[in-house]
Amino acid sequence: MDNQTNKKVLGQMEIVDEINLAEKQSRPINLSNSIISDLSSIDKVKFGLNLENSKILGSIFLGEIKIMGNLNMKNIVINGSLYLGNSVIEKDLNLENAVVYGALNLVGSKIGGKVNAKNLRTVGFFSLSKSEILGDVNLENSRIENAKYDDLVVRGDLFLDSTKIKGSLNLNRTIAEGFINLEEAQIDNNLILTEARSQDEEINTKTIILNGKKII
Repeated sequence: MDNQTNKKVLGQMEIVDEINLAEKQSRPINLSNSIISDLSSIDKVKFGLNLENSKILGSIFLGEIKIMGNLNMKNIVINGSLYLGNSVIEKDLNLENAVVYGALNLVGSKIGGKVNAKNLRTVGFFSLSKSEILGDVNLENSRIENAKYDDLVVRGDLFLDSTKIKGSLNLNRTIAEGFINLEEAQIDNNLILTEARSQDEEINTKTIILNGKKII
């Protein structure tokens, strides 16, 4: 136990043991309130994955993972990047209050519930390009910052191009230090842009398909 943070320090063997035990007990994998070096060795989760309040010292690379339940990353801190490209999450994705000191990439993912990324902070781009979300996407009060590496700058863009959202998209008070790309996005309910800001003076919504209201 880490006395300063009151979090469990988990090694790879302990993570494997918890994955196997959770499957035997037909419950979500519980890696919450933990300190983990990195996470990249999971390709299928039967009952959900809980990483709430955990700290990842490196990155999370779970591309093409299939999660038959919820993915809970509320209050997580990731010192590197988060990659969930082409993943399948059958229920909800919770990124509320998450801090990611790198890019957050969900390109091509399919999410069967809602995405809650309220108060999210990333240092690097955030991509939901070409993803399909069956519920609402809430990015209220989120912040996508530029990342600086020596002479290299990774612009803090928010990519929602060609994204299909069956619910509403909430960008209320969202700040992107780069651009917000909504090109050819499909939104079945409302688009909320109140106080959203990016490098563009006005966020371009000309090519989106919107079946609800645009609220600015």
